[in-house]
Amino acid sequence: MTKICYGCFRPIEEGTVKCPRCGFETASKQSMPFLPLGAELQKGRYTVGKKLMSNNESTRYIAYDNSMNTTVNIREFLPNGLCARKKDSNKIILNSEKVASYKRLLSKYLDYNRTLARLKECSAVIKVLDIFVENNTAYVVEERESLVSFADYIKKNGGHISWDTARPLFMPLLATLDTMHKNGISHYGVGPGNLKINSDGKLKLQNFSISDMRKTGSDLRPMLISGCSAPEQYDEYAVLDESTEIYGFTAALFYALTGSVPEDVEKRRKDNRLLISTSINKHLPTYVRQALASGLQFEQDKRLSSFDDLKAELSEAPTAKAIKEEMSQPDLDDDEDDTPAKKRKKRSSGTRVYGVISCIVSLVIFVIIGTLWLQENPFAKLFEPENVSSDSDVEITGELVTVPNLVGVKYEVAVEEAGKSVDYQLLKAVEEEFSDDVPEGYIASQFPEAYSEEVQGYSLYITVSKGAKQRELPKIEGKTVDQVAQLLGDESFVTTQIFEYSETVKKGLVIGYDAHSPGDKLEYGSTLVIKVSKGAEPKSTDSDRRSSRNSDTDTDTDSEAASSAE
Repeated sequence: MTKICYGCFRPIEEGTVKCPRCGFETASKQSMPFLPLGAELQKGRYTVGKKLMSNNESTRYIAYDNSMNTTVNIREFLPNGLCARKKDSNKIILNSEKVASYKRLLSKYLDYNRTLARLKECSAVIKVLDIFVENNTAYVVEERESLVSFADYIKKNGGHISWDTARPLFMPLLATLDTMHKNGISHYGVGPGNLKINSDGKLKLQNFSISDMRKTGSDLRPMLISGCSAPEQYDEYAVLDESTEIYGFTAALFYALTGSVPEDVEKRRKDNRLLISTSINKHLPTYVRQALASGLQFEQDKRLSSFDDLKAELSEAPTAKAIKEEMSQPDLDDDEDDTPAKKRKKRSSGTRVYGVISCIVSLVIFVIIGTLWLQENPFAKLFEPENVSSDSDVEITGELVTVPNLVGVKYEVAVEEAGKSVDYQLLKAVEEEFSDDVPEGYIASQFPEAYSEEVQGYSLYITVSKGAKQRELPKIEGKTVDQVAQLLGDESFVTTQIFEYSETVKKGLVIGYDAHSPGDKLEYGSTLVIKVSKGAEPKSTDSDRRSSRNSDTDTDTDSEAASSAE
């Protein structure tokens, strides 16, 4: 007798503990507030499997399309802190005070994904197959592809790739982002973690989210990417635009070419330089280095402001580009006393006007064609949502309770306390964070915030501290290799060994650090070289010395013979 694995939707034998294909444990249960395993959507068309990813806006599951007999991905709008789900129920419930925020974000989520669904010609976008409203929320069905992490791809290629390799990967992504912005939507989360490589060797962009999740100061807790999110995304009063997207794109390209992302916003605020090793820098074309610098300008008003400009900088050397621009300019009857700067400004203004007119004309044509297509297209209703505008569409139930303060509480204690409470479900956030104030293993932050009010049964997300980012090196002299590995491993250091003779440390014991001393502070995860004793150096005998002299003489004779033969 067989049953279905909810990790990959392949058949497995009854009684199987772990799926032999994907490793999913068959006894697993989906934690709240996520859809239970085997949940059915769209009157049984889709069967929901395990959760693949969750952020503060939505959750992605693997699912099975029973009408098409294929696996798909389904994204469920599930904004953290604004909604909850009762145990063993598919339906979303809301806090009565947050209905307006939830419905506003739900409307944006639907509009965003409807637009995304129309961009089928964009190679870097995973195809949207279906959009529907159910359970007081919205679902987006995506084509499922075999994908490889971009970070793994870079790692397998020696830690970075050349511009010749990066160009065919990134130029289609640039075109996709340009098309998205021309259609009124953005990503604002381009970074190594949101990029994948498919089986055809093409770059795919994942984790599309409404802009509320890509900026501080909204109803959603922001998900920003250190080194890739632009400075203005950390400012709740700043306006995000095309230059913001360019920063993320250029940061991802910088990572591909150098193996590291730019420094985070706080460090770049103090030192705006982009650091590239000499060995990598000398192999980058000058115009590519210039494009990286232009796209990663810290100040938004100094950064490249359009994908057309970035594409031009990445497509050809500056000299060729300048000649082409000069040849394309019409004759101007400027006054002779106009400065070169004024002339450039006038040409730029003229080009901008023509560009605006061209965009308006294109937009009008696009809207007319789109309207006619939707009127005739028999599948148009597929993307029409159910009515979610009235209060009666949203179920509001449950008693309001006060959120406890778990910051500074040991994680194991918090889990034990949560097991005794019916007020909330405790969920550990995927990401952990460094903290100089909160010890490792204790809760560093939580969402929703302490002492706010939530509907009973809500989900309480916590982030556990990884401890201080800078760790002090302990004394290791005279200890065994295993003892040192355990001692440094507790501080999350990685160790490698070299062997040396020592007159004072017994063979097999550790002499010390190769390039550091006890008390030095290094960053979490750093690699350390430790010196292991080979014991005392053997004493050389007279016969050894004679043998060494004879060997030297033979080598010299051989060299003279070789020289004579030449």
